[in-house]
Amino acid sequence: MVGAEPVVLVIFIISFILILSEKLHRTIAAWAGCVVLLVLGKATGVFELGVGVTLEEEMLHWVNFEVIGLLLGMMVFAAMLELSGFFEFVAIKATKLSKGDPWMLIVYLGTFTTLISLLIDNVTAIIIIAPVTLRMCRKLKINPVPPLLAEAILSDTGGVASMIGDPPNVMIESVAHFGFNSFLAHLGILTVFAWVATLGYMRWYYRDWMQTKPAHVEEIIAQDEWDSVSDPRLMKLTLTVLGLTVLAFSLHGVFSDFTGVTFSIHAISLSGAGIALTLARPRREELRVGFINEVVEKVEWQALLFFAGLFILVGAIENVGYLEDLAEWIFASSRGNDVALAVIIIWVSAGASAIVDNIPFTAAMIPVIEKMGEIYLVNTDPLFWALAMGAGFGGNATPIGSSANVMTVAISERGGAPITTREWARVGLPVMLITCTVATLFMVVFYEMFT
Repeated sequence: MVGAEPVVLVIFIISFILILSEKLHRTIAAWAGCVVLLVLGKATGVFELGVGVTLEEEMLHWVNFEVIGLLLGMMVFAAMLELSGFFEFVAIKATKLSKGDPWMLIVYLGTFTTLISLLIDNVTAIIIIAPVTLRMCRKLKINPVPPLLAEAILSDTGGVASMIGDPPNVMIESVAHFGFNSFLAHLGILTVFAWVATLGYMRWYYRDWMQTKPAHVEEIIAQDEWDSVSDPRLMKLTLTVLGLTVLAFSLHGVFSDFTGVTFSIHAISLSGAGIALTLARPRREELRVGFINEVVEKVEWQALLFFAGLFILVGAIENVGYLEDLAEWIFASSRGNDVALAVIIIWVSAGASAIVDNIPFTAAMIPVIEKMGEIYLVNTDPLFWALAMGAGFGGNATPIGSSANVMTVAISERGGAPITTREWARVGLPVMLITCTVATLFMVVFYEMFT
């Protein structure tokens, strides 16, 4: 007779198939799987529970609220900057700096998207900058696909260096506790090399598109970018508080060492967002409710709910032992060689992230790496760094490799020139192979640095 454990795995697989098929919204698919798991757990008692712990309490325990809190805080900052007109300001400025040169437009917009991906997650960055890019390309009458692809891929690549730049890094930090500065120190130089290599390949691939002669360049150059800023006070205030929040990310370890008081990253993020909201409130009483509603509407609540459902799905298969089995298989493949184990995780993570979104894959791999530490007593630090590299760079390969990619494709469809899977793969797959090769070399040569 088949036990209930295989049924848990089947529910997990079906949920992921529904998530990837896009026939059902990913958030609904994830939560549908959670509901079925709840019913199964109640009916069969398949899940191992602590003394006095209910199944509902156990399932909530599987949710990583540190990740959700960090993303929520950053999404509030992004919403406030969008309301102020900051991102349109930057898009117009980039277009003017490029002087209508299509390649320079890619460089400026791609660089800007990468830089803000160091401060807010790249999903939010794409949600903000991609629609503006689409408008700019319409005005210039050029194909928007190359700059949109560049923004997504460069933000994925650049986000690897930041603790908050890529959702997988947020998830890794919540268990490994590397810290904001540690991400920059360990992955910063690697990411610069990977980013330059990515830009170099794109320059070669889009060499024909670069010959395009944009229209209406003089009209855009004549625009005053400050006219797009609807609320200068809100923009300056939000940027100031965001800068202080990022500084707090950077110094929170030092503060803890000197005072003995520790603030979690998600607490800093939410506190910064709360301070920004408090200071930015409109002076007129009747406008205050409208302002907070506008901010709330721009927060990607479905993404946060998707994360919560995802954590429950992964927690379920961990609870019944399947992640331990996966840990044993990966470790056996390395034959006990620590460097080989890290390299295997880079490429397994990259390959899997090309097929499935790197967020659910990372959620599944984190407990696998923890199991390796528990069972085989290996140092898990290099493995978590390898996971950050593989999931970040591997997500570039396909349109479903990362949530930022999915959002970029959806936005491109609004402009009448949708990014096809074939077009994405022609750019993203070589980029994945190039960047993962660079990551492998770094891991082999500088392995001791990651321990």
